[in-house]
Amino acid sequence: MNGIHKGAAELCREGDKILLSGDAGRAAALYTYAFGNNAGSTVGHMRGLNAGHLEEVISTLEAWLDGVSNNSIEGLSKGLVAVFLSTLCPNNVSASLYKMESVLQGTGHASDEIFARCSALLEGKQMPQPEGRTRLILELTRALACLLSDTQNPKVPHLYLQAFHGNKSETIRLVKERQTQYVKLLIKAFYQQISPRYSILHTKGQMEKAFSPTQASEDIDVLKAVEFLLAIAPDDIQVRELQAAVLFSSENFIESAEALSLALKLGESQTEHAMVPEKRACLLVGRAAAHFSAGGRAREVCKDLGDGFGLHPATARQQFQSLFSDTGVGLAARIQLRQQAEKGVSEFREAVLMRPDLRSLKGVEMLDPVIAQLRALCHLESDGGGRELRVRLADCLLLRGEHREALSISSQLAAAAPAQQSYQNTVQVLRGYSRLFSEDHKGALEDFQAVIEHSTPHPPSCVRALCGRGILRMMAGSHYLTALDYITASQLQLQDASITVRCLVPWNYRGLLCTVLLEQGRVMLEGTEEQRAETNPRAQQEHEEGHTNNKQRSAVGVHALALLLMELQPGADGPQILTADALYQLGRAEEAYRLLLNIEHTAPRPPILARLAILQLHRGFLYDAYQLLKKLINSGDTSCLRPLLSVTSLQDLALLEKHCHTASKRILCGQQAESAIREAVAYLSIAIMASGGGAIDSLLERARCYALLGQWKTAIFDFTAILKEHPDHVQALCGRGFTYLMLNQQKECTLDILVALQCGAEEVTQSMLSLKDKAQKLVSEWLGQHCRSSLSETLSANPVPCSEELLREAFLISGALMNTDCREPRWHLLYIDTLLAKGEVNAAGAHLKQVFGQEPRDAAAKARWGVVKAWQQNYKVAANYLSVVAQKEPATLDFLITLLQSAQRKRLAQAASQQASIVSESGQWEQALALLTLAVRAVNEMKLQYLRQRAACLAHLGLHEKAVSDLNKVIQGHSADGREEQRVWAEDHCRRGHSLLLCSHEESGLQDFSQALDLHEEQALLCVDAGLGTQRLAKIFLRFALQNYGQQKLDKAWLMTETGLKVDSGHVELRRLRARIKREVSGPCTVH
Repeated sequence: MNGIHKGAAELCREGDKILLSGDAGRAAALYTYAFGNNAGSTVGHMRGLNAGHLEEVISTLEAWLDGVSNNSIEGLSKGLVAVFLSTLCPNNVSASLYKMESVLQGTGHASDEIFARCSALLEGKQMPQPEGRTRLILELTRALACLLSDTQNPKVPHLYLQAFHGNKSETIRLVKERQTQYVKLLIKAFYQQISPRYSILHTKGQMEKAFSPTQASEDIDVLKAVEFLLAIAPDDIQVRELQAAVLFSSENFIESAEALSLALKLGESQTEHAMVPEKRACLLVGRAAAHFSAGGRAREVCKDLGDGFGLHPATARQQFQSLFSDTGVGLAARIQLRQQAEKGVSEFREAVLMRPDLRSLKGVEMLDPVIAQLRALCHLESDGGGRELRVRLADCLLLRGEHREALSISSQLAAAAPAQQSYQNTVQVLRGYSRLFSEDHKGALEDFQAVIEHSTPHPPSCVRALCGRGILRMMAGSHYLTALDYITASQLQLQDASITVRCLVPWNYRGLLCTVLLEQGRVMLEGTEEQRAETNPRAQQEHEEGHTNNKQRSAVGVHALALLLMELQPGADGPQILTADALYQLGRAEEAYRLLLNIEHTAPRPPILARLAILQLHRGFLYDAYQLLKKLINSGDTSCLRPLLSVTSLQDLALLEKHCHTASKRILCGQQAESAIREAVAYLSIAIMASGGGAIDSLLERARCYALLGQWKTAIFDFTAILKEHPDHVQALCGRGFTYLMLNQQKECTLDILVALQCGAEEVTQSMLSLKDKAQKLVSEWLGQHCRSSLSETLSANPVPCSEELLREAFLISGALMNTDCREPRWHLLYIDTLLAKGEVNAAGAHLKQVFGQEPRDAAAKARWGVVKAWQQNYKVAANYLSVVAQKEPATLDFLITLLQSAQRKRLAQAASQQASIVSESGQWEQALALLTLAVRAVNEMKLQYLRQRAACLAHLGLHEKAVSDLNKVIQGHSADGREEQRVWAEDHCRRGHSLLLCSHEESGLQDFSQALDLHEEQALLCVDAGLGTQRLAKIFLRFALQNYGQQKLDKAWLMTETGLKVDSGHVELRRLRARIKREVSGPCTVH
């Protein structure tokens, strides 16, 4: 025996041992391995076993092939096992089954032979009929062979159902395990046999095309078939379709709808082989039929119909005609579609009205099913939908935002023949909005205008057209016309106008639109009152009826507009406040009050507080009004009153003004703390606003409060406001003047007090007396300065006596100053000066005597006596009296001189000069100087003789600087061609030169002496001898000549030397210096 044979024999012997130990499975494996090595020897060995052992091995091999045994056969091929088993036991069923299954799962070409073989085995023609599991496997194998032979064979479902009827669970298990790859084919066979019975699965056309009448098997138990299919493939679409069809035919409509829902869901989950639209549309319409038949599911019915027609209209229509073939049922379905569409639109309108944000597009998705349902209705119509249906569809498309399709439909409808132009207004409105969204503003305006101007307008269409035209006008900047359109729309149909704005106005314009409408409503409401306020009371009384009618019309329109804004912005204060204002103007104050109470929160806003206060005043609840005003003031925002007061009635304004002014007075009387003053200011501000800025008492009181608070400029503003309307208001003038006083603005203060004096001197005096001492003195000082300055200007421009008109201001001021402070002598002097300027010398003298006495000690008063004496032509006494202020108060002297006439001044100057000569002889040089100063000023320094006299007096007193000043004026007055005066001129130069030398201006002094010598040498030398002396002067000339010589200024040194020798011809040093200079310059040039 060769090696191979020995291997098989060894395996068989080892198998025998294991078999004897009771492990049949392992022994069978060893025998199978041995059979693979050597079939003949193994078969011979197996036949030598006793029958019991052999049967045990055969049973183990059969269990392996049938898949019953759980023991492992790793390393063994089932084909080898089948050959081994068939060799040991020819015609073994398990081996035959395995071989047939292998053939079917391989090529499947011998399916007919296998079918016949299985049938023979089952009928027991060659051997006893198999029982139990083996028989079930044979039945399933025969059914598979039949399926593979012809999928459309009506026997296929019967064969499988026969096996399923015998053992359901085992049949399902065997099919899933042994025929997994043919499950799809099996389902298809069942579907082809069963589905033609049910129209719910196919449209009429599809059924006629795909199936012949003979293909449908009438004797299949469809319930068992569906049960079988669900068991082997619960997630298959066709299985669920069949289930739904069977349930539908058995009138289990709810379960049928659920099965179709599952089928559709499975179709959505498939990615590789997605369900075609036609099929999906068919199933959707079928589910709609199921829902419709179940009843009470109108929403689901309409949704499925809409979705089905949206997917494939043609298929959906055929299926609808098939499932709703009954005329009454089809009509009922159409009615449900229409009703659901209307309901969907209503729900959409409600959702739109509930939108919290005006700019939101929330809820437009609710129109999708409505549009689908309307499209379905159009597809169900033979002509593609009637005009009314297409109008509704275009409307919903526009609301959804599909403006291009809406434009297409509405344009087609608008182009219809005149006989068919129903709903023309609606069509034009829809086209107008479609054009608006398409940026065709011109075309949109034409459509809107046509609707508005139609002879028989449709109210809802008119509302939409007005809103559309309004938005176009707003885009063009015509805000007032925009408001008029929306007022009209609101008055026609408020809710339609609200929905139109929320849906058809572009979202990015809605906020602006509300702002514009609110502003224009406020303008309209306030405009009427402004016009009324501009009318004076008498004219107002005459035209009251016309104004009332105008107000009513405006208020009614604004009220409608405000209601629209409340719909658009439910939580906003602006529209509600506008509504309350409109109600107030319409005389519905109680409604306005309740509305404002409803919007008042825990921390109410100032605009609401202000209106509640006005309404409480109107209703007569003064205490409540006071509390509300107090809250308003404490909030710190009273500016909200301005727009409110423009719509408040005149009676309520008067009440508010009176109430607030009284409250401020009560506060100020009680305390003067800063907080109290500020509170009073707030009340006064409200009173002023209520009066339109014309409450003079409140303005005056507030200005004083501002002054107390140190807000000077604000106080000035209030005083000025009074003076604009009442320029002669004394208290305002004084108040502003005193405020300028606090700001140290002298000019403005003085002017205001002066104007006040002209309006009421006594009242001004009382106001000045009420000031503190420091302020009183300062304002008096400023008035006195102004009066004296003004009086001086008057006297310089006009000769005395001046007219009373020119001196009226001076009399007013001086009189007021004397009344304010009668102990101040300056104010009496000012009054006396004014009398003298007027020429009333006796009155001036009497007042002077009354206040200062006949011989006053005061220099200023004494000087006035001098003016009086001059007027009385007692010039000597006048000169003595006036000279007392000549040195100490030169300005006073100059002013007093202007109180004299020209002739009186000349005579006074002469008298003063004469008196000075007299007193100087007695050594009274100081008095002489005063008199000479009087003389010089009296003639305005025009007479040189008085200047020479005063210069001589000044020189005598050692006041050489002043003497030089006078002599300068004298020398400037020298005439160019007065040869006879040269002696006098030489003397003038000598005197000035003398004073210059004495006040250390030696060089200038020497120049004067040189000029004097040149003019008149004899007179000059006489003056030198009488003054400095020739030796002293020659010495000074020598010193300056040597100084110039040392600086090599030989020309100047020569000139000084020559002039010095004129003074003292015998001066030795000057002669030597001259000789030295001559030697230095001798040569080519000769010094002359």
